[in-house]
Amino acid sequence: MKEHLTILIDDKNIDLWNKLNEIYEIALISSTEQNYSANVSGSSATIGIYENDLNSTSFTHQLIHIYLKSKNVKIVEDFYNALEKTEKINSLFSDGLKEHVTYCLELELMLPIFLKMGYENRLLTSDFNEPKMNKKMLDILLKRYKNKDVYDREAIDFFIGTFFAMKSCNNPAFMYHKYFIAFQELDKELYTLLSEFWLDWKTYDIEDTDDNYDKILQYFIEDITAWISKKTIA
Repeated sequence: MKEHLTILIDDKNIDLWNKLNEIYEIALISSTEQNYSANVSGSSATIGIYENDLNSTSFTHQLIHIYLKSKNVKIVEDFYNALEKTEKINSLFSDGLKEHVTYCLELELMLPIFLKMGYENRLLTSDFNEPKMNKKMLDILLKRYKNKDVYDREAIDFFIGTFFAMKSCNNPAFMYHKYFIAFQELDKELYTLLSEFWLDWKTYDIEDTDDNYDKILQYFIEDITAWISKKTIA
């Protein structure tokens, strides 16, 4: 696999590649799926390479994932663990929603690193040109969200997931202002707590060794707990 490095490493990612090699013993393996992946275990890191599509951008995406791990960012497992401490909240978040929210949180941390390295914004995500919300989706949400004070679980899932999708969307051409207003009018309390969580997350500095996101997750769980305690969800 090392022969692929001449294609995977370019003038933008070489510094990060060298830095990570000082921290981890990095192995490249062939991916069995049509994508790239990264895994860190102790002082070892593995990057799965899709050999039919060798490109430095996809490789860099995985390097940044490893870099976040080197900064002790384990938001996937930490977010899951935080939710699992409260059964009612954990059951509210589907597996797909948990995965999606943590993806959005990581994406927010990755974007400035990716841009600073000199890559184009549009190359960070495969769905860059896909709007995360539209009128049809909003109409369905409004119709299903609540019926006689009973909340629809799937609609709540969609509300939360789409909120984070819009917030983390890195395509400035998409304007979501009217949808955020609609979300706020639909459920002001949920919208507010999600907004506060997102704003807190944006203050988290991975380069500051004294900073961590434990309190951010704690406050989010407390807010969600207070919100859900007053709801009947089916």
